Amino acid sequence: MKRVITKVVVPAALVFTTLGVGALATTPANAVEKSHASTATKTWHGTVDKVNAPMGSTESFSMTVHMKVYTVHYDSMTHWIMGSKANLKKGALVTVTGTLSGTTIAAAKLSA
Repeated sequence: MKRVITKVVVPAALVFTTLGVGALATTPANAVEKSHASTATKTWHGTVDKVNAPMGSTESFSMTVHMKVYTVHYDSMTHWIMGSKANLKKGALVTVTGTLSGTTIAAAKLSA
């Protein structure tokens, strides 16, 4: 009789434990998915205010778009559509495609 109970109870307990862990594991994944939706790629057009000094492999500059000032970070993985970083001078027109975090834009594509 004890063997029959063990054969029925133990697999049932494993199923409930596995489902419980699975349900807990999917909850944070859903939260992460929702936060990624808010970091959609966007394009800004503006003028360069200041080219900042390089910090390691990342370089940056400040740009003004309709009275708002953004700091744009770019590196060697940033795709230059037109122009190059030699064209980044104060007053130059620039187009940046990337993701916004506060007032900082992580550039994926640049055109200067």
